[in-house]
Amino acid sequence: MSLMYNECLKKEAIGAYEILKISQYAKEKAFISRCFQIEVESQFDNVKLRLHLIDSLYSTQMSKRYYGIEELAEALSKYTDKELITEANKLVNREDSEILQKIFGEKYGYNSNGKKEKKAVSLISKYLYFLTGYQFPIYDSLVKIAYPKVIKEYNVKTGYTKITDINFVQALSALNQVSSINDFEKLDNFLWYSQKVENNSFSLICSKEEHLKRIKIKV
Repeated sequence: MSLMYNECLKKEAIGAYEILKISQYAKEKAFISRCFQIEVESQFDNVKLRLHLIDSLYSTQMSKRYYGIEELAEALSKYTDKELITEANKLVNREDSEILQKIFGEKYGYNSNGKKEKKAVSLISKYLYFLTGYQFPIYDSLVKIAYPKVIKEYNVKTGYTKITDINFVQALSALNQVSSINDFEKLDNFLWYSQKVENNSFSLICSKEEHLKRIKIKV
């Protein structure tokens, strides 16, 4: 990756981060972070509360699965926050984590026919993102779309042409490093923001007042 492309990508990431610092998105993110500091009776209850909150505000659809959040909470609450942070750091440093590989690989919840549903990679990645103070990569639909566009536009060589639920940590960790962004919060902000703007979707980027004004103009 050339120095020019490197600096340009890093500048764009910082720009997106600064824009989002005063957005509705930032307010909701800060609210979730504050809730991660709340301690209730048990680790299971702590984890379940956090998962419900992330699922609600980030629309991960886990609540639509029967017993999905409960099963995931059981899996995560077997470990302390400190243990999970250690395991998350292993993954972003390209080390193996049998604990997280198992958690990411399991299916959680049931469909209406009583059959096991799907994995919960998006929700788990968001949980670890908040648990680590925004220093774990997020896997979701917008990031999947943005990633190949970014590596093509900025001529980035990460070793991965696209991200999947299997390789997303390695691929995004490589992009974070070779771009010299070295901050998963800024990287995620950039990838998410780029697709929101491209799709003319300003629901969380603008303030409530500005968004309502945009809606009225469209009508």
